[in-house]
Amino acid sequence: MSRTNLDERQLQQRHKAGNQAFLLMAFLLLADMALQNYGMKWLEYPLSNYAIFMLGVGSYLVRLIWSGAYVGPGGAQGGAKGKNVLGALLAIVVAACILIVTFVNPTAQSAANSGANGKVILIISVTAGLVILSTVYLIRRRNNRAE
Repeated sequence: MSRTNLDERQLQQRHKAGNQAFLLMAFLLLADMALQNYGMKWLEYPLSNYAIFMLGVGSYLVRLIWSGAYVGPGGAQGGAKGKNVLGALLAIVVAACILIVTFVNPTAQSAANSGANGKVILIISVTAGLVILSTVYLIRRRNNRAE
């Protein structure tokens, strides 16, 4: 995601999406703190922040891709296909390692003893990451065919 490949409209869309994602994360973190002060917990401490962070980053990436501000007009040249495949394989290997360590090793739970909620959120986050990665790959491929 080099800035040199993006035109002015794409840079404005990127900044707008970044600012709105930051504000979304800030307000969600404040709402989470306020709810915990009143005794309402939806997740334990590290998992709630992690889920809010993933929501903010995910919304930022989706908005970048949706507005066409992810790859510049002359973006993917050369060996982009090999890099995408390598990135996808690396993500799958990391996800598999995390899942194996989480499910096989019972002492790998967090200090807050999150139990099953942590495992479910981890699986959902890894799955969402893989979906986003594959969506970006497909969009790049479609844009390259259009040129």
